[in-house]
Amino acid sequence: MTAPLYRPMRARDPREARGQTPLELLFDLAFAAASGAAAIQFADTLRGTGWAEATLAFAMAFFAIWWAWLNFSWLMSAYDTGDGVTWLVTTLQVIGACVLAAGVPGAAAEQDFTVITIGYAVMRLPLAAQWARAAAGDPARRSTCLRYAAGLLVVQAGWLGRLALPGEWLLPVFLLLAAAEFAVPAWAQRAGRMPTNPGHLAGRYGRFTLTVAAQVVAAAIYAIQQAVAEDAARGPLALVAVLAVGLVGCLLWLYHALPHARLAAGPSPRLWEYGHFLIVGAVGAVGAGARFLAEGVVSGGAGAGGIQRWAAHPLALAVAVAVASIWLVCVLPSRQHPAGWVRARYPGCAVSVVLAPVAIPSPLWAAGTVGLLLLALAATEYRAWAGDR
Repeated sequence: MTAPLYRPMRARDPREARGQTPLELLFDLAFAAASGAAAIQFADTLRGTGWAEATLAFAMAFFAIWWAWLNFSWLMSAYDTGDGVTWLVTTLQVIGACVLAAGVPGAAAEQDFTVITIGYAVMRLPLAAQWARAAAGDPARRSTCLRYAAGLLVVQAGWLGRLALPGEWLLPVFLLLAAAEFAVPAWAQRAGRMPTNPGHLAGRYGRFTLTVAAQVVAAAIYAIQQAVAEDAARGPLALVAVLAVGLVGCLLWLYHALPHARLAAGPSPRLWEYGHFLIVGAVGAVGAGARFLAEGVVSGGAGAGGIQRWAAHPLALAVAVAVASIWLVCVLPSRQHPAGWVRARYPGCAVSVVLAPVAIPSPLWAAGTVGLLLLALAATEYRAWAGDR
């Protein structure tokens, strides 16, 4: 049946079984492209600047991507109507995501946030209009919806005003505005909680994690393309491609084995929701690390001695952050495991992954060791889940 052009935004039943709608999947595709641009630029920036500068630039760009996606998912989980107006407004937000993705290189390489801020505004202003619609359609939660809309507009004005500030003010003001973004939901829900659907949100987060993981597969494709063009380095580049796919497979297995719907409905849902910034950002950084390693193989030649000593470090650090984040955000709150050494497997793996490229001189051997460590964690977790079942 064709959806109507306009339908009042009524609160959805948070207990109903729901899947992902085509509109939500379209939105995710736009953000997959944006996260891909951020991952590629991260790898490029690692070659030209210090690690701290490159990581900070990636974190700032990815925050804009993740936070805009998160706010859209909250609204759709509570008030998705599927009408023509919602499709139109979401299409505008997709265009904003495209503009944001186009601005990532300038923001990362030159600290020019003009394009990325305009894209962020194009995504956020239609969202404020949707919150106003929800306020009109749901009188019981009108104050909450209006607070969301007002807070979003005020903070967005701050982001636009930030463009006029001198360079030395950009980072402090970014941190201040990011804190304000986190404060808006807390302030809004003091007037009443939103009827979000835990099962639906768990599916949305899982889908977003999967779309960002596509950047690791893109890095594997890049390595294979380089292997076709580079006769001398085909073996090492093929190894990088296999390793990238194996790493993301293990990380996604570890992630999806956990009870996310229960965590979304648990006593600390905000820890689970906000902690995904680290999880999903780290998964995207794994793609950047794999691409950086492949570029190191191309520039260094086939021999291990020709590759820069630290070429595997970004990949190892990204994997370690992903493992530690899954542990902190999902494993510990889920209480799936008994206390003791079982819970120590995740931090033990993360520490070992960080130390691998430090202890092993060859970047390729170090990257392979990282893969084996993650595979060992996944294997031991499989035995634990099998024992629970």
